[in-house]
Amino acid sequence: MGVYEENIVPIKVSRLAEYVSHKKHLSLFDALLYIYSNPLYKEFYREESKWWYLSTEALFDEMERRRLRSNPEQSVPAFEFFVYTMEMYSIKKRIGGLYTYALFNEYGVDKFLMEHYELLHTQGTGYVLDEIDAFISQRDRNYLI
Repeated sequence: MGVYEENIVPIKVSRLAEYVSHKKHLSLFDALLYIYSNPLYKEFYREESKWWYLSTEALFDEMERRRLRSNPEQSVPAFEFFVYTMEMYSIKKRIGGLYTYALFNEYGVDKFLMEHYELLHTQGTGYVLDEIDAFISQRDRNYLI
């Protein structure tokens, strides 16, 4: 990471949060969550991408395009299964829903559940939660390599 990214990206994110807050009618903190959960955010600090050169409006437009591409419309039953599983995981681990959502997003559990909905929703809750633990554990090992 270059010095420019290190110094400019926080300012850009702050301004982008203000813009998102206004455009989406969100609080500033909800706007930050919106930014941090967007696929584009991970690229902000990549020196070669130079996303911080773009205006706030252009960054927002690109974030919206990426969000729509990465989150195709899901069926209501698949979404209900995802929420149910997330809530059960929160209870099992005694952690909050927001933390669980962030954890699922960070490790790709959200995509795993939606991609394997047809199989997983026919299994018991305990089995699905064990699969999530195994999935996260495998991802953790891969991060260390």
